Amino acid sequence: MKKKPNIVIFMPDSYRGDVLGHQGNPAAVTPNLDAIVERDAVSYSHAFAQNPVCTPSRCSFMTGLYPHVHGHRSMRHMLKEHEPNLLTVLRKEGYHVWWGGRNDLVRVRESQDFDRYCDEKFKPGGKYVEAMEYKKPTPLAADDPCQGAFYHGVLTREGEGAPHWDGDTACVLGAIDMIKNHSDDKPFCCYLPLEKPHPAYYAEEDYYNAIDPDKLPPRIGTSDKNANLLNSLDDLREAFRSDDITEEMWVDVKRVYYAMCTKIDALFGQMVEALKEQGLYDDTWIFFFSDHGDFAGDYSLPEKTHVSLQDCLLRVPLIIKPAVGTPVESGNREHLTELLDITATIYDFLEIDPGYDHQGVSLRDSLGGDETVTHDAVFAEVGCRKDEKQFLNPLPHDFPADHFYSRQSRAASPRHLEGSHAVMCRTTQYKYIRRYYTGHHELFDLENDPGETRNVRGQEGYAEVERQMEQRLLDYFMHTADVIPYEQDSRQIN
Repeated sequence: MKKKPNIVIFMPDSYRGDVLGHQGNPAAVTPNLDAIVERDAVSYSHAFAQNPVCTPSRCSFMTGLYPHVHGHRSMRHMLKEHEPNLLTVLRKEGYHVWWGGRNDLVRVRESQDFDRYCDEKFKPGGKYVEAMEYKKPTPLAADDPCQGAFYHGVLTREGEGAPHWDGDTACVLGAIDMIKNHSDDKPFCCYLPLEKPHPAYYAEEDYYNAIDPDKLPPRIGTSDKNANLLNSLDDLREAFRSDDITEEMWVDVKRVYYAMCTKIDALFGQMVEALKEQGLYDDTWIFFFSDHGDFAGDYSLPEKTHVSLQDCLLRVPLIIKPAVGTPVESGNREHLTELLDITATIYDFLEIDPGYDHQGVSLRDSLGGDETVTHDAVFAEVGCRKDEKQFLNPLPHDFPADHFYSRQSRAASPRHLEGSHAVMCRTTQYKYIRRYYTGHHELFDLENDPGETRNVRGQEGYAEVERQMEQRLLDYFMHTADVIPYEQDSRQIN
């Protein structure tokens, strides 16, 4: 019987798709990711998440279903026990599933509920805590406008108080111990949903010093009123006091964010090295990707938003290193891909029938070097329907009024209650965003305006483009509106 390969799913949170050295960003310090792509892996430069927020995106790629198919559009509606997903499918296929990191994926009411999805849910402590060295910087003053940028600064070894708790390092060290102690009885799936580079923005001084601020790409600025852009972003900028934050500070926000990505690269390198030391690297599939991106100062905004669909929020890294024996031509790929394709690719190469229909596309041919278009367009959605109160996240109500998420919630909640649902169709040349409740649709000419700073909808010369994008969006919803379960019900029982 053919031995099943191991699987590592290395998934940082909020990692933008443009912070990669091997894809031509001179400011990105990612030597370990660059090295694996040069030798053994494929990196997709135009991979897109299906939602710019953690939970909806994870529910989507873990099932292989678009968010609208199962209603996973909010932070507080996670996968339920009856919903099939990659982790439960792999367990049924005989995999030992090890989970180290955050959730934002499945409904758990007590810790034992994780047993439905993994064989081991890692809880770091003891020696993993003792490995921490860096200390917190001096907190910002309460009235410092950089509070609105979610900026916490640089960690040093001479900071305040006890060493800073670094859960990502602990989880990676735990995964390495699992690899070292792994028996050959079962293949393993190591699922590492890490915290960084999710804000708050703070980084250890070693990684911060590695980033040259002069090489950072220029920020995408704010547009004038004639650009006809989404005004809810103005609400956020007002809540965060973005106009009071200096250009120098916005640059430092981006530098710290890049440093956080460099830390992730270093942890990834430790994982790869452990696989090699144990002789498991060749027999392991490695997937490196993120659930969504981050503003990191673009548009004078930090973090992300639940109302908009910019590329910096949706474009993510996607790097795949297959197991030995898989035809692969390493390097960059330019064609459009979606995170749904990860699940489809795993099911395809492992010859798994997951027991349900999924909507991604296997990247088998692409990994082998075929540059044929995989998707003619990619899709995403965000926001909620009018008065859909179950969409709202109650957690920020427990925070102090000046907390970042309290500000964000106060600025965005009125828009949600009015109806913020938006859907996106993006090709290589255009992006079209349709908003049912406001009618404030957007069309961006990405070749001439890659920063999405001018809405050209209704302008001369774009009428046919808009018609085609509307048609493509309609076709998408017709094609993906639902899936029929495999199990059929009897009509004969009285």
